[in-house]
Amino acid sequence: MHRRSFPIVGIVALVAAIAAATAVAGPTVSGPDGNTQSIDSQIRPKKLSKTKLTPASLQVTTVTTSTTNPNGVPSPAIHATIDFDKNAALFTKGLPTCNPAKVQNQSTENAERACGRAKIGSGTAIAYLQAGQIYEVHQTVTAFNGVPKGGKPTIILHTYGTTPLQTSLVLVGTVTNYSKEGYGPRLELEIPLIAGGTGALKEFEVKIDRKWTYKGVKRSFISAKCPNSKKLKARGKFDYRDGESLTAFSTQTCKQAR
Repeated sequence: MHRRSFPIVGIVALVAAIAAATAVAGPTVSGPDGNTQSIDSQIRPKKLSKTKLTPASLQVTTVTTSTTNPNGVPSPAIHATIDFDKNAALFTKGLPTCNPAKVQNQSTENAERACGRAKIGSGTAIAYLQAGQIYEVHQTVTAFNGVPKGGKPTIILHTYGTTPLQTSLVLVGTVTNYSKEGYGPRLELEIPLIAGGTGALKEFEVKIDRKWTYKGVKRSFISAKCPNSKKLKARGKFDYRDGESLTAFSTQTCKQAR
């Protein structure tokens, strides 16, 4: 079944960084366990209508580190709740879907071969992996429109890397409508353990920018408008394997189109 028009820009999300030296994110928060967390959410173009949803792209970046672990590996995040500004929306009607089983344990090439028609974005990630020593594995991120769950949209984030070690991960998130505190769309994202929990995601970045035509009308996966405050906000609550949680925030400015 295809029913959609959830206010959302969530994706997300979750979620992260292009490279260690170039990662950009919002203010960093720290926890008693030594983990640090940041999130950055950027909607483009910055010039948006004040009253009507404007086709847009969404880039979400998260960075997780540790200030106490000697090897730098943070306690792995196992769940993320990403809330996006109420002035954003998601539309998926007419867009093909992907079953996450089709991309499990697959390379980026094979994942796109299986679900390319449902692709909505891409990005990069860095994962810590322990194999005698700590390796930083650079990964390619591919985002797909998932099969709805309980009538709610889902998002699949597939990661794959081969250098210096081969790794593959599939994150599945469900979008709901939070509609509180100035937030609207919410992405609940499950994060599987890497190497039984000895590894962890350090940085994660994804840009959602899918456009298509449905019944002769141009559609955009992400749309947004610019409120009177000329600000769009986001926040991410991350739950870690050691039982701690951290909440990070992000705010961007926007311009109202004349």
